[in-house]
Amino acid sequence: MVTCVATLDVPRHVVEYLGRLLAVHRRWIGTPKRSRALGPFRQAVLVLRWFRERGCVHRLARDAGVSDVEPGSVPDVTAARIHALPALYKAAVDGLPTLADKGYIGAGIGLLIPVRRPKGQSEQALHADTRMYNTFLRHVRALGERTTAELKQRWRTLQYVTLSPSRIGDTARAALVLNGIWK
Repeated sequence: MVTCVATLDVPRHVVEYLGRLLAVHRRWIGTPKRSRALGPFRQAVLVLRWFRERGCVHRLARDAGVSDVEPGSVPDVTAARIHALPALYKAAVDGLPTLADKGYIGAGIGLLIPVRRPKGQSEQALHADTRMYNTFLRHVRALGERTTAELKQRWRTLQYVTLSPSRIGDTARAALVLNGIWK
């Protein structure tokens, strides 16, 4: 195996900012010093490299000297049932629903999913209230889709996310913060 050094095409102040955020977060959650494989700055480099290069998580972790990571080949609904839906069910009980597409039909409570049209019929076969509900959900989801499309242009890792659904939101929020710092 050959080791090489590369340059990360991210301004240093962005890496330092993220490193400071990670250090503060570690203190806030009570992470003991030297208990992580990477310090805050090196972790920031790893995360930003992942965001920018959309590289294989296994390779990035190996390059940074971190232990094995979970594979990203699990289907969305299966991963959601394992990692995200239990938290979403609790949020639903607290009155906080989650918007989803038709791929999540039958996934459980708390998910607002468009109603399918009757098989072999047009959308017009649905009641007017149901069509309006579907239109509303599509409109609200479109706002998030547009934001995601903009973020994917800068942060290549978001083009093909292979994380469990419970981590995708955190990743998108992090990208939004990093976009603000980059400007």
